[in-house]
Amino acid sequence: MAANPIVMNGWYIGAWSDEVSRTLMQRWICGRPVCFYRLSDGSVNAIEDRCPHRRYPLSLGQLDGDVITCNYHGYKIDGSGTCVGVAEQPDMPKGATVHRFPVVERYGIVWIWPGDADKADPDDIPDVSWLEDPNWTHVHGSVGLKGRQVLLVENLLDLTHETFLHPSSIGNAAVAATPIDVIGEGNKVSFVRHMIDIEAPPFYRSSMGVTTNIDRWQDGDFYAPGIFILNIRIAPTGTEEPEGFHMKVIYGMTPETDTTTHDFFALGRDYKIDDQELSDFQLKQQLAVMKEDVDALEIQEKMVATDPGMIESSIRSDVAGIRGRRLLEKMAKAEAAARGEAPARPARPARPAAAAPAAPQPAGQA
Repeated sequence: MAANPIVMNGWYIGAWSDEVSRTLMQRWICGRPVCFYRLSDGSVNAIEDRCPHRRYPLSLGQLDGDVITCNYHGYKIDGSGTCVGVAEQPDMPKGATVHRFPVVERYGIVWIWPGDADKADPDDIPDVSWLEDPNWTHVHGSVGLKGRQVLLVENLLDLTHETFLHPSSIGNAAVAATPIDVIGEGNKVSFVRHMIDIEAPPFYRSSMGVTTNIDRWQDGDFYAPGIFILNIRIAPTGTEEPEGFHMKVIYGMTPETDTTTHDFFALGRDYKIDDQELSDFQLKQQLAVMKEDVDALEIQEKMVATDPGMIESSIRSDVAGIRGRRLLEKMAKAEAAARGEAPARPARPARPAAAAPAAPQPAGQA
């Protein structure tokens, strides 16, 4: 596996809307500390969480109106990231500013662009309007992953692993036995897997009450650099669209650092939308499935980190994952070229030297 390609120019999920308030909150995004908070008009703001004086986190300061006072030496930073006062002198220090990140609040999500601000186009944000559709309901949250983002990208683009990692919930033999069709276009990789006349996995039997064989569809879209949307249809075999149960899942795969990732998620459904007990059950099941993935990916991270130059074996079901990985690498290389630098690659760790042969023993010694 190549270096972990972190793409800066793209929309990531920075937070859920219900996480951001007038309380200052720090979250690392793509290796940069971000201070999230709401301005007095209710809009979300995000600035570099380093005071321009001595880099003390602004998120540990005090918010008064739209001005943050740093708790270390009293620098006052307004919503634009500009210093508007200091405690010890009347004149403003020159160049005392911090970066203000482009943010858009849409669909109950705070989207953030960690790269070049002049390249941020809100029209590039994927459509997940179902999160606000009254005919749908959803549960959402996030978990931390001690692993690089690209591992999660590959995990979601190859759902064959459901057969083996999740047999007690969403997986069964039919997933691995059914091939996928893969389409790549621009900064998007899509796959289609339609399983026909199969046994319903335990999660779907429990949440939908199906007792017969089903047709199960998995249509996935990866919007590089960090959004994956899965469209799911479950219906008794032979049932025609639009009949059946429909679910959607969005994953926000936001790099925290080179080797850690925020795994945001929302799971939506268009049936039994007022059933809170079902929502609680689905949230519990979603978190259980994600824990199984996180446990596997954190083990995988250790294996990759200690042998990054290993030549991997790949099969047909890896096509979407490989395309996703290569797309991230391509985007990261383009950004590095624009900055006039070569993308970094990890050094291959030195292998232990072979043990020297034992010296011959004099005759008569064991």
